[in-house]
Amino acid sequence: MGSQPLTPEDLHRYRWVEHPRLSADGRWVAWQERWADPEARENRAAVWVAKRDGREPRRLTDPEQTSRAPEWSPDGSLIACLGRRGGSDQLLVVPAAGGEERRLTDLPDGVRGFEWAPDGRSLALLGAHLAVPDDVVEDPREAEGEGQRRRPPVARVTRGLDSRHDGSGYRDGRRTHAFFVSIDGGEPRQLTRGDWDVTGLAWSPDGATLALTGDPEPGADLRRTWNLYLTDARGGELRPLLTGGQPAGLAWSPDGALLAYAAPNQPASGFSERVWVISPEGGRARCLTPALDRSVGGAPVSDMRVNPGPRLVWSEDSHRIHFSAGEQGTSDVCSVDLEGRIEMLTVHPRGAVVGFDVRADAVATCVTDAASPGEIWVAAEGRDSRITDANPWLTERWLAEPEAHWFTGDEGWAVQGWLLRPPGFDPERRHPLVLEIHGGPHGHYGWAHFHELQVLAGMGHLVLYCNPRGSSGYGEAFCRAVVRDWGAGDYRDLMLALDQTIERLGCVDTTRLGIAGGSYGGYMTNWAIGQTDRFAAAVAMRSICNLVTQYTEDDIPTWNQEEMGRLNWPDPDELWRRSPLRYVEAIRTPLLLLHNEMDLRCPISQADQLFGALHMLGREVQMVRFPGESHDLSRSGRPDRRVERLRRIAGWFERHLGRG
Repeated sequence: MGSQPLTPEDLHRYRWVEHPRLSADGRWVAWQERWADPEARENRAAVWVAKRDGREPRRLTDPEQTSRAPEWSPDGSLIACLGRRGGSDQLLVVPAAGGEERRLTDLPDGVRGFEWAPDGRSLALLGAHLAVPDDVVEDPREAEGEGQRRRPPVARVTRGLDSRHDGSGYRDGRRTHAFFVSIDGGEPRQLTRGDWDVTGLAWSPDGATLALTGDPEPGADLRRTWNLYLTDARGGELRPLLTGGQPAGLAWSPDGALLAYAAPNQPASGFSERVWVISPEGGRARCLTPALDRSVGGAPVSDMRVNPGPRLVWSEDSHRIHFSAGEQGTSDVCSVDLEGRIEMLTVHPRGAVVGFDVRADAVATCVTDAASPGEIWVAAEGRDSRITDANPWLTERWLAEPEAHWFTGDEGWAVQGWLLRPPGFDPERRHPLVLEIHGGPHGHYGWAHFHELQVLAGMGHLVLYCNPRGSSGYGEAFCRAVVRDWGAGDYRDLMLALDQTIERLGCVDTTRLGIAGGSYGGYMTNWAIGQTDRFAAAVAMRSICNLVTQYTEDDIPTWNQEEMGRLNWPDPDELWRRSPLRYVEAIRTPLLLLHNEMDLRCPISQADQLFGALHMLGREVQMVRFPGESHDLSRSGRPDRRVERLRRIAGWFERHLGRG
C-alpha cells in the first residue's frame, strides 16, 4: 500500500470491469470494461474475452467507440453487445474470435436490451418507438450537438404520471417495445405496439414463444405493478400469465416447463424480492425462497456502479436457479432447487458479488471489496482464477480498511456500520468525523469500494457509515420499519450509532462533526441539521426537503404512495411534519447543496426550496448545480462533473472541519 491517499482526480484512473458472461460450454468468459475519458469528457466501454483460466485475453471492440453488455450466441461463435453509435445504443455482433463488428440496428432512439434466440440466428430486443405521435411536436431541424439524434421538441404533452423517467428523460410519446432482428441484417420487425412499455423479455427454449413483462391496461401509470404475458415470437396477441405483480429478471427453464422471475411477496415498499416459478401453461406461481429473508439481486451501494437488478440463471438440467442476494453488507451467489433447498455458491465475508453468470461447470463473478472496485473471477474444476487486474495503480495509494461495528439503535434494534480511520491515525489526538448516509432508504452500505468515502478519510477525517432501519440485507421487518416513518427511528438509529462511536473511540473532536448523504441520505442530512446543531458542516446531494411537493413531481409517485402513505390533500400535515423544510428556521449548520438539473427522481426544485429559504434567513448555504445530469451523477455521470462533485464535497468539509 502506498502513502498517497485517493483524490477526486483519481476517478480518471479507474477501470470498472463488470457484466461477466460465460460461453455455453463454460470455457470462455466475456465482460465489459468502463473508464472515464478525461480528454473527451465522456465515459467509454469496451468488450473483452478470455479463457476461463485468464489466458488469451483480448479486447473485441474499438475503445474509441463505447460498447457494453456482451452476450454470447448459443454456439459461442458470436458476441452481441450494445454499442454507442450515432448518439444512441445500437445492437452489434462481433466474432468471438475477433474481427469486424456488424451493426444490426439503427433505431432512432436506440436499443435498451436484447436476448439471443435459441437457434442463434436472430435476437429479440427492446427499443423505443414513437407510439403516440400527438404527444410530441418535433423540431424538424438537424440536431445541434455531436452524438445527438434530434433537437429538443417544440412541445411535449403529459397525459400520465409515467411521462418521464430519471436517466432516460421525458418520453415525448415514445414507448419501449419488443422487436425481432436477424443476424443477417435487415429492418428490425416490431412485435408489440401501443401506449405502454415492455420492461423485460425471455425466449422459450424452442424459440416459438416470448415471455414479456409490462402493463398495457388503462391506468397503468397509477399502479406500481405490471403483468407477465406470452406471445408468439414472430408477433401476435398477448396471453396473460400473471397479473398484478412485479416480475423481473425473467428466465425460462431449458426444458421449457417453467418460467422463473424475481418479485416481492406483495407489491409494497420494503418487501424483499424472492425467486418464483410459474408454468407457461398457467396456474399459480410458486415461491421457491419463502424463508430466505434477504433480497434477490441486492448488493451494497457505492459510487462505482449502478446496481443492475435481479438476474436468474437456470442450471442445464432445469433443476436449480442461480441468483445473487445481499446480507449484512455482503452479496453472494446462491442457488435454489425446485423444492426450495438453497445452497451458497460463493462466500465473501468482506466483499460483494456485483455481477455473475453460471454455465456448465463454471461460475463467473465480479467481486468488489474495500480495496477494489471489482475484478472478474471464474471458479471451475475446483479452482478460482482471477481473470482481470483492472486497477493495479490502487496498490500505490493509501486506502482505509473498513472496520465493521454493531450498534444498539432505537428500541434496541441492532444496527451495523463501518468506520474508516485516516492515515497516521493517532488515538491520542482529536479527529474530525463525517457521518455518511446512504440512499433508498432501502439501499445498504457494505464491503464495497467507495471513492468518496476514501477521499474523505484520506483528508484526515474519520468516516462513519451505517445501515439504519430501512436498509436492506437485515430482514424484511428491519427494511420495512422506516415505511411511513421517515425522520423518526431511522434518525435516532444514526444518532445513537454516532454517539456510540464517539464513546468507543474517545478521540473524536465533537466540535468538528460533518454529515453527508445523497437521495434519501440527502433527505436525512437536511432532516438532521433541522433537529440538532451538533454538526459543523453538512453536504446534501440530490436531496429532498419537502415531501408534500415531492409527492407528485418526481418520476415515481406511485412508490411515494407506498412509502409515505396516501397524501391527504386538504391537510397534508403528516408529510409536512416529516419535511426538513418545515424546520428550516432551526438550521444553523453550514450546508452545501449539490443537485443535478436533469434529476427526475429528486427534482432540483427540492434543493431550490431549501437554498432559497436558508439564504433569505441569512444562513450559510451554497448550491452547486450540474447541468444535464440525472440522479446517478455520482455513479455514471460525465467524468469532469463527477470529479467536480468530489472536489466540492472535500472542499466544503476541509473549509469547515479542517484536516485531521
